Amino acid sequence: MTTAPQTPTAPLPPAADAAMARLELGLTAVRYRDAADHLRELAASADFDGCLAAQDEMRMCRCRLEQAGRLDLIEVA
Repeated sequence: MTTAPQTPTAPLPPAADAAMARLELGLTAVRYRDAADHLRELAASADFDGCLAAQDEMRMCRCRLEQAGRLDLIEVA
């Protein structure tokens, strides 16, 4: 098995790095809202194990957004 040679890459410029961080936080907010929607569906069908998994996903996303000071993205702030 062969591997591709390592190619050095330059660090992102600060503006690009900030844009990537905003994008990641936006995606985290989408994941939170998707998990919340899924949680409602699971609760309606009495899938309690699924509810726990959805709540874990929501909690992880909320913690990440809280650490970044961006709870406003999920309308909690």
